[in-house]
Amino acid sequence: MKKQINMLREFSIPLIAGVVVALCWVNLDPESYRHFDHARLLGPLSFHFLVNDLFMVLFFGIAAAEITQSCLPGGDLHPLRKAVNPLLATVGGVVGPVVVYLGLNATLGDPSLGRGWGIPTATDIALAWLVASLVFGRRHPAISFLLLLAIVDDAVGLVIIALFYPDPTQPAAPLWLLLTVAGMVLSYLLRRRQTASYWPYLLLGGGLCWAGLFKAHLHPALALVFVVPFLP
Repeated sequence: MKKQINMLREFSIPLIAGVVVALCWVNLDPESYRHFDHARLLGPLSFHFLVNDLFMVLFFGIAAAEITQSCLPGGDLHPLRKAVNPLLATVGGVVGPVVVYLGLNATLGDPSLGRGWGIPTATDIALAWLVASLVFGRRHPAISFLLLLAIVDDAVGLVIIALFYPDPTQPAAPLWLLLTVAGMVLSYLLRRRQTASYWPYLLLGGGLCWAGLFKAHLHPALALVFVVPFLP
């Protein structure tokens, strides 16, 4: 049984299956899919909220842990000057899709869709990680390169959304980001006290970071990214 579970995880079969099911479902019966996605599942919480605002926090946290380990001595991104390349590649990862989108929209699309240029700026980390793992193998240095690029790319995408696509009913409230700063300070203090357990970092520091991003009307998926570098 353990061998089968490892095989499923190694080849990301649940992820692939979920993508295929979602694509088929949303194209065959979009109304049913939308109802399932936004209907209340656990009290006031919808499936969309659980996946997008909670489970994605864990996924980004795992990706951040991979990057942090790669920056330590012996890692693929150590010394830190090796991280310059993926950071510079982020510029291409943001500008390139925008240029392609605007070019395709100018030739095949509609002028009214021009404002959608910000949509392709963020990288889908889950699928990018999956494809890179299948192509290069999970231990290849390219994985760390891609993860750092994708996380920074997503962070830039969140800033673009906050600046160019504000929700008039929920405008950005940057003052709440002080909670995120407090979460980072708390995590730093826990590290200084040599707290060995991960739980105080994740629950207290991560909780403050999540609340700060959420109340600031920014996507909270990056909450653990601010905490992971302080983990023992």
